[in-house]
Amino acid sequence: DLNIKIGERVSKSSVVEIARKHADRVRRWTEQQASRDDLQGYNFQHDPLGIVQFDGPPVTFALANPLTTHGKQPANQTELSKLVADILDKFRTFIEQQRGWELLWNADGTEKPESAAQLLFLSMARHYLAQYNVEVDREVELGRGPVDFKLSCGTSKKLLIEIKKVHNGKFWNGLEAQLASYMTSDGAGEGWFVAVRYRDNKTSERRVKELPERVRALNNGLKHFKYFVIDARPKLSASKL
Repeated sequence: DLNIKIGERVSKSSVVEIARKHADRVRRWTEQQASRDDLQGYNFQHDPLGIVQFDGPPVTFALANPLTTHGKQPANQTELSKLVADILDKFRTFIEQQRGWELLWNADGTEKPESAAQLLFLSMARHYLAQYNVEVDREVELGRGPVDFKLSCGTSKKLLIEIKKVHNGKFWNGLEAQLASYMTSDGAGEGWFVAVRYRDNKTSERRVKELPERVRALNNGLKHFKYFVIDARPKLSASKL
């Protein structure tokens, strides 16, 4: 309650200024918090939120697997779209064939949150896109909420990307409501819906099969929707196949 009252009455800049003037007090407070028995730190080894290793293995993979069929930067929307498709294809290879799926699962067999897949993609995409003068921004607020990614090259070439777990209860809403709304708010003519599959159940299988038709139904002269499916289900090693 005290923290809430302070937050309501004292500006952030004032708190920072006081902390800088009294570094010794901040240090003592930090030491007191670190020694509390009722607090438990983040498990960096198992990384349940996928925030520790996201910028390691994907970049290592990207360095070993460069894109070689593109010019210095996209000259038009078609070239930007082709670049994104190639990056997504690399990302799928990393997840499905190079054990990248392991970074989306916890040691106890539970899935990491959707944001873990988003961070892995961001790490790889950022490496590739920087070579082609394409900017990528995550969780850009577009009026009706934050879109997962906005890619742009100049002012006229841009597209949006939304990533969803296939079994997410808001899967179809993510495609038909969220992505469509974000495109309208941003004035973007192209949107990619990336479906990441984690489960073997019938719902996931049915949604993957229905996805192409549901995407085609959304396309019109002003908006172009595209999709990509990535299989993040755990894979058997070759010796056990």
